[in-house]
Amino acid sequence: MRKILPFALVLCFCLIHCLNKSEFRFPVDLVLELKHARSKIKIAKDLLPYHWKKNPGRQSGLPLSRKWENTQITFNTNKDIFLNHSLDALFFPPGQEYQFSIPKGKYHFSSLMGLLGEKEFQSSVSGKLKLYSGSDPILEWDFTGLPKEQWQKKGETITLDGELRLVWESKDSYLFIGEPLLYPSEWSESFSDVKKPKSVVLIVIDSARKDFFGAYGFRHSVTPVMDELAKESVFFENPFANGNWTKPSMMSFFHSEYSSNLGLGNSWFSTKPYQRKVYYGKKRDNLAKTFREAGYFTQTIMNNVFFLDYTTVGLDLGFHNSFQVGMDIVDTEVLTNKAISFVSEKKDIPYFLHFNLNTPHASYSPPQEDMLAVRKIVPDSEFYRFESPVQRYLGEMHYTDREIGRLVRKLKELGTYDETMIIVTGDHGELFSPEHDYSYHFIMQTRFGHGETHYDEEINVPYFIKLPKSMAKNLVNTKTKSLFSEEKNTAQIRISGQSSLMSLAPTILGLLDLKPKNSTYQGVDYATCILQSNPCPKETYIYTEGRMSESVRTESYKYIRRYPGFTTVRRTSSGEPHTMAEELYDLKKDPKELKNLSIETEGGILLQMARADFRRENFLKRNGIRIWIPPCEEAICRDFLSMNVQGSLYDWEAPETVQINSGSAKTVLVVKESKQVKEPKGSKKEYDPKFQTEYQPEEIILKTVNPELGAYFQFTRNGKTIPVRFGKYGLEYQRSMTNLDDLIVSERQPDGLFQSPLPWVYNDGAFSGSGETEVQKEMGKEVKKILETWGYIHE
Repeated sequence: MRKILPFALVLCFCLIHCLNKSEFRFPVDLVLELKHARSKIKIAKDLLPYHWKKNPGRQSGLPLSRKWENTQITFNTNKDIFLNHSLDALFFPPGQEYQFSIPKGKYHFSSLMGLLGEKEFQSSVSGKLKLYSGSDPILEWDFTGLPKEQWQKKGETITLDGELRLVWESKDSYLFIGEPLLYPSEWSESFSDVKKPKSVVLIVIDSARKDFFGAYGFRHSVTPVMDELAKESVFFENPFANGNWTKPSMMSFFHSEYSSNLGLGNSWFSTKPYQRKVYYGKKRDNLAKTFREAGYFTQTIMNNVFFLDYTTVGLDLGFHNSFQVGMDIVDTEVLTNKAISFVSEKKDIPYFLHFNLNTPHASYSPPQEDMLAVRKIVPDSEFYRFESPVQRYLGEMHYTDREIGRLVRKLKELGTYDETMIIVTGDHGELFSPEHDYSYHFIMQTRFGHGETHYDEEINVPYFIKLPKSMAKNLVNTKTKSLFSEEKNTAQIRISGQSSLMSLAPTILGLLDLKPKNSTYQGVDYATCILQSNPCPKETYIYTEGRMSESVRTESYKYIRRYPGFTTVRRTSSGEPHTMAEELYDLKKDPKELKNLSIETEGGILLQMARADFRRENFLKRNGIRIWIPPCEEAICRDFLSMNVQGSLYDWEAPETVQINSGSAKTVLVVKESKQVKEPKGSKKEYDPKFQTEYQPEEIILKTVNPELGAYFQFTRNGKTIPVRFGKYGLEYQRSMTNLDDLIVSERQPDGLFQSPLPWVYNDGAFSGSGETEVQKEMGKEVKKILETWGYIHE
């Protein structure tokens, strides 16, 4: 009876708190519970400005008045290898207390704790953390004499009577409790090995080309471990990344949404403040967040600053623990050792591990033993057909495979391999072919790299999912058997046709029955055909982002487009400039993408179809600078509008009667000429008793790359500068203002737009939005009335 009562309480707790199929959610995550807790000190601002490796918590859902109580804090724990160890933590300034309501029972309290001094060069830190159940003390830890900026593992079994209170006593030291979790002591008894939630390991290999894997047809396997793994996996035959470099690619497959649609863009490493505002300002599901909310421990082990929010490039995706090494070459072995340690320590609980190796990314510096191994595997007649960087790339592929082999062997030693889901993929490929040396190589200064083109070799990546054995065994007896490979001694399920990494998150979560209701995941869920007898879905159009460029791939063609102002590429080693706004390849006749049909007469029909497909599918959401040009009553009208768009130009929509030219990434000229023509009186086309004008009111939409709101403009009609109205209020100015950012945006069509006798310019905020509430809209009407009385608006 004693065992039944605590378990029943734990079960009730799970039923109440879990978001999804939450019999899987067993730990109490104090960060996620923080918004329901009481704090003695409400922390609305950064109390430790000298320590810049931190950010206010994004995962706890706290109001702004408490946002710093949850902090993603990073300690640089090893300066030799630039080891940044970041934890999602509870923040305790001196005297802070938190009180949580927790179901009665016995728990194992697990955490990592670290301290910083009140001042940057403070010589020592000290303090006591006391735990209470109600008013009863149950535990005390004394941190006197511990080093600063080092994580200390702390864990203990505690008994709670419905409440947990954490009290930090210190004069001048600040405590961070990272990954604070309470595991019910008897949770494991409720699971059999088969029903226990399946742990997940997502292995991402930076710069991994699909065609260098034996599993994908490379004649001499330099990746034997992964090739064997592929034989027992759901195997995607022709997968593509949705970004041609790391940031847009990884953000897209973690969120199953294009990077630009997340607000993050694709052009450069930095993440601007306005991009963070868009990203964090909207509901965003991602793999780490979903697994965490389902009760999994979430860990990333990586050489990838894009998952650290304190940098100017990264974001906080919600991992409990982020282990990031910043030293190239030596990082691979360090990361693998950490991954082996992690799966050993967490073998008894479900976890989601993102394991990201920076090999075989340039500089292509494999250990000597791996180059020797490659020389034995690949005959000289083929090895010397590769240029030197590609030879070293082969060595790095072998090295990567060897390191992954160490992790796989550890999982097998632990007895957890069979029931662990393992996904292998790459964030992008590498450009090697001299025929494709078209792009301006401002990163590597060589064609050996990525991020500059959209050819298949740069975006075609490996992608396969090793299912837990119990799941795979069950599939053999279903109608899904038709998907299995015809090869003997293999449990491989093959997904034919082209696919993309946008499918990764929904497919993994679909296989585990963990996808949240009303999630923001946009990709294809292949679990619907893997687990059932349904036909597999088709990804007709695969969209990929690059630096100020993009591509659309179908089974029959590849269409590549560069943004206005970014069309100059280079195709010779001497750096001769060459303008190439578009590229088009017939993949049936020209699978190596060697003949650009966009400049050939024979490609005209296909080009028109590709352009139409691209605009119809409308892959990216963009803000639009909308320009309303009113009718003209003069006999001849020549309208001229010059603009400088702060968000840079992406594309535009305009009637055929309007000419638009762009001389750079930010400038655009709009020209329209019209004249009045005679029409019989009484005609349906009649404009006035004597004349009908060809000139009708027109609307032009300039889509912007970034959600910056500002634009500078000047409008002339028949050579005379006339006022332009702008923004939600229709303020009138003859010449550009210097600070339009806040005034030009209007998330809805301004009142009186179509009746305006003057041109009107506004930013529709279609993507970033202005966030107006109904109350703010009503307040806006009052502001407009005041502006009218002040003479700023003239009706």
